[in-house]
Amino acid sequence: MNVIGLLRHGPTAWNREKRIQGTTDIPLDPAFDPTPWLQVLNAHGPWDRVVTSPLARARETAGLLFPGRELEISAGLMEQDWGEWTGMTVARLRLDFPGSIEAQEARAWDFTPPGGESRRKVLDRALAAIAEAVQGRDGERILVVTHLGVIKIVLNHLLGEPFLPGASAAVAKRALHLLAADAAGLRILQTNVRLP
Repeated sequence: MNVIGLLRHGPTAWNREKRIQGTTDIPLDPAFDPTPWLQVLNAHGPWDRVVTSPLARARETAGLLFPGRELEISAGLMEQDWGEWTGMTVARLRLDFPGSIEAQEARAWDFTPPGGESRRKVLDRALAAIAEAVQGRDGERILVVTHLGVIKIVLNHLLGEPFLPGASAAVAKRALHLLAADAAGLRILQTNVRLP
């Protein structure tokens, strides 16, 4: 069996501005201090390997948490591509394109921003990335540093949620989520282990 920890990257300037980042390569906020996060990670470790999204905000978070550790990069862990909505705030979208977000949210797993990527596609590539990370590594504990959208998609899938407004998994932004992978598949051990 493998234990997999899902962790969202640290904050960025666009997070503070509530702008949709998607696959835009926004760097980590230089003021981010990972020290308090290490307490939670150490309590649920040790971590044999660290696999990260290729986007700077995830790689930089992993590098600060595990300085000197070799990081494994997996493109399958990138954030959902938000297409034409990238860089906008949800408030601006609601103002400029009334009803567009609600129409997409009603599509549940087929939610696809204009010119972007569907939740289903993100799920497929994220699950493939996790499967690749554990292949031939039985017994290892693997930390995956990724993005909130990816974590929400994986957890909603594992919980069997329809991913509709009011019917989706409660996923904390600053939390560690623990999964197990074995011959029976992937399952949730614990969600929303809050970070300081």
